[in-house]
Amino acid sequence: MQAANGKHGRIIFHIDCNSFFASCEVARDPSLKDEAVVVAGDPKERRGIVLAANYIAKQRFGIYTTMPLWEAKKKCPSLVVRKPNFSLYREMSQQVFAFLQHISPLLERASIDEGYLDVTEMASSQHPLALAEQIQRELLETIGIPVSIGIAPNKFLAKMASEMKKPLGITVLRKRDVQRLLWPLPVGQMHSNAYYGHCRLGRCME
Repeated sequence: MQAANGKHGRIIFHIDCNSFFASCEVARDPSLKDEAVVVAGDPKERRGIVLAANYIAKQRFGIYTTMPLWEAKKKCPSLVVRKPNFSLYREMSQQVFAFLQHISPLLERASIDEGYLDVTEMASSQHPLALAEQIQRELLETIGIPVSIGIAPNKFLAKMASEMKKPLGITVLRKRDVQRLLWPLPVGQMHSNAYYGHCRLGRCME
């Protein structure tokens, strides 16, 4: 993909499901689409914490993961609280990865809600940005899961790119962008994990 990595380089997508647990709850119950939703323990248990929050809860009310549930409900009295349903999350994760496998067999699952696609060989027939838009749109329309997609010449940069624009973002991160965009970041923000920052920063140009 010339736009991301030069004429002959690899093209890696990092697909990150946005607020995955909360998004699964909204996908299961579309009436919650315009509500602030969190996944947490027993709604009556004041010692519980928020495990996941949708972007309405995050952006409109300032609710974040690990916030005590009592504090979240104080910020948003109408907050919808769902108990964790891990069987649902595993099922929807399988649906997401089955869809991605259909796009490209070169799929690496990184966790329940994120993975990498190597779409290098597809670039000659479909522009990577158009493909990313298609993936994002179809995942939302068919499964109900919003995703952000990072596009880069390797997994490290693709992961960093997907973190830059949420929810429903598509970001291209080129090698020439590394010094301008990544060097100013604290090392701990690399992959949201200091290990990757320390151990892989020197390899991000590979």
